[in-house]
Amino acid sequence: MFQKGQDIIWKRSLWVVLVLLISCSTSKPYQLTDVSPKYKEYQGSDLDPHKSKSVTIPVTNNRKYDEFIQEAHKAIALLEFGENVALRADSKKTVGEPVDKEMQAAAYLEEDLPVVISKLPGLIQTNQDLIDSVPNDFDGPAIGRVSYELGNILDSLKQNSPKAIGIQNAIRHLRSDSGNYNQGKDNTEKENKPVVEDPIIVTNEVETPKKIIPNKVENPSKISIKRLNRKAKVTGKAKVTDQINESVKKEEEVLSEEEKKDREYTDQIRKGLVQVFQWEYYRKPKNLEKILTTHPIPRVRAAAALALGRLKAGRVSLENAIDKDGYQVRPAAYKALSDIGDKRSLSYFIAGTKAEDPEVIAVSYEGLGKTKDPAGREMILTTGLSSEFVVIVSGALRGLAYHKLDADVEVFSKFLKSNDQDIKVASLEALAIHGSRESLRILEKFVSEEPNMALLAIDEISKNPSLSATFALIRLNESQTDEKINKRIGECLLRRKAFGKYAIILIEDDYLRAEPNERSRPVSYIKNKEIGLILSETKKEYAVRIGEDILTDKYIQVKMESTLPGAREAFVTGWVFYPKLDIIEVKQLGSDGNSGKYSNLKKGKHNNLFNPIEEIKVPKKD
Repeated sequence: MFQKGQDIIWKRSLWVVLVLLISCSTSKPYQLTDVSPKYKEYQGSDLDPHKSKSVTIPVTNNRKYDEFIQEAHKAIALLEFGENVALRADSKKTVGEPVDKEMQAAAYLEEDLPVVISKLPGLIQTNQDLIDSVPNDFDGPAIGRVSYELGNILDSLKQNSPKAIGIQNAIRHLRSDSGNYNQGKDNTEKENKPVVEDPIIVTNEVETPKKIIPNKVENPSKISIKRLNRKAKVTGKAKVTDQINESVKKEEEVLSEEEKKDREYTDQIRKGLVQVFQWEYYRKPKNLEKILTTHPIPRVRAAAALALGRLKAGRVSLENAIDKDGYQVRPAAYKALSDIGDKRSLSYFIAGTKAEDPEVIAVSYEGLGKTKDPAGREMILTTGLSSEFVVIVSGALRGLAYHKLDADVEVFSKFLKSNDQDIKVASLEALAIHGSRESLRILEKFVSEEPNMALLAIDEISKNPSLSATFALIRLNESQTDEKINKRIGECLLRRKAFGKYAIILIEDDYLRAEPNERSRPVSYIKNKEIGLILSETKKEYAVRIGEDILTDKYIQVKMESTLPGAREAFVTGWVFYPKLDIIEVKQLGSDGNSGKYSNLKKGKHNNLFNPIEEIKVPKKD
């Protein structure tokens, strides 16, 4: 009874996971014509293995996984189609029905099956490898979605692999059996027989499925011979199912005890990873802590540790795992502690900087930076940045950035000039984490100076959630002419939902005023190409002298970055006369918010922004 209760609980939880996977995944239907267009006439027929079941495959946006999933489903669908053809032909011939449709399908299968069967062992091995690498290539809900799909594929491949040779033999037998060509054979006999032959026998040359044929023909002996031939063929065909079953039985007998244990171990890993995904999605850190503490497989415990880090929970359990668990779990627990960045883990981070594993050392320096402890910053500057390992230097740079001190910008700028690509990438990440006005300006300059890494720099700017990063993206969009760069900036603005109106300063030198009056108190210095967020405008218009002209227009209230030395706040709010501004609007189009528009309100020009997920293509308009 206890075991039955466990099974019920597991099935219900698995059903929840299935519903969840279906609702949160990107997928597409898979049909028989996806195997090959030549099977179009069989799609939706009784021979189609997908007629009674709807098959959808996930889109992981990872080329390696998507190509394998397509190839595996092709092999599975072809084998199931071949089995249907063989069994349906067998049943039809038992009752004397023609098998023309099955014969034609067998001709196609005879070409395709050998190639697919030769790939089956490689597909199974690749499937195992991909299941092992899922936690390294995906994060969050994608881990469970991809693991579940790969697990189903592995089960189908192992179920169909033992039957593959039997299916191929059945198709060959169907093609080679001379009884399937009775009509052509009888036509040949008709040409060779004398003219005086009994016409009743001749009219029976065309085979019909009706069982009352013997009552209509005067020569029962010939009909009797035909029926005996059918009986002989049926006897041979009845062995198709037995042959397949024998192959399955033989394959199961070949499996050694060690192979059976490996299969059980793989299933246990897959179920454990699905549980980790489930509890992470439902944000149940207590359940993840239980898996981290009690699950027998280290890889599943490591996945639970990483999930706790993403949830920013389970600090004590992670520290216990570092103290008591083994090699595979400790690095994951250190990474999770680094993601949390709690000051109470300072002693673990300090100990981690003295570990033997460079990955552990790197995340420990990053965790030190998140604690913002002065002693930790000193360790980063003295030992972390001077390490001979690139991964450690990269972690130290990111850790230093979390202190957000202006003096550290010069350090990042220095490492940005390194010849090592990984160091450059880490420096870009550090500047984005620092997020100050100076660091963002360095990133903007880097986009112009390093076109090969421009898109990466834009992505790093976009990771910073501050308004300053939005200003930096708009400045870049105004200064860059490369279509790829402008498209990526548009995607970033959409992803940030940075909808609204922005002001671009057109004059060389001026002040942001406390009130809509040219004689009011200046609150900040402004200069050409500075960006501000528009908050409001005056209802009244004002006359203002600009050079030799007197212009009448409204004042615009904007929020801008402060330029006054020693200012307490990073942003200031004030008024600017409208003719001194160019106004840009980032606007979402449609109720779903999947596309947007970047408009210049004065010049009347705009360009459409692209959906960063679906890549909806909208032509540019002037």
